[in-house]
Amino acid sequence: MKRLFGIALAAVLFLWLSFPIAASPVCGDRAKVLDSLAKKYSEEPVAVGVTSSGGVIEVLKAPGGQTWTILFTYPNGPSCLVASGEAWQELEDKLKGPAA
Repeated sequence: MKRLFGIALAAVLFLWLSFPIAASPVCGDRAKVLDSLAKKYSEEPVAVGVTSSGGVIEVLKAPGGQTWTILFTYPNGPSCLVASGEAWQELEDKLKGPAA
């Protein structure tokens, strides 16, 4: 699961950094961003990782995966929304197949 998460996260970041940004990213104080996502979408952190530069990547999702958000927090800086969407799915259970 961790390996798949890492691969998916690397792909998202690569794509995010590859495309020109038409609008300014949405950034703010981490506590306020988390509070806003919890209140508006019932999203809570479900995965976290530290980048080589000291930043923190978090995946948040709502119950049942209805919505999800990927958040990047800069070292000593703001937290910025990297991506968001709907229908988050856990791959580990799907890759294992039906229970024996």
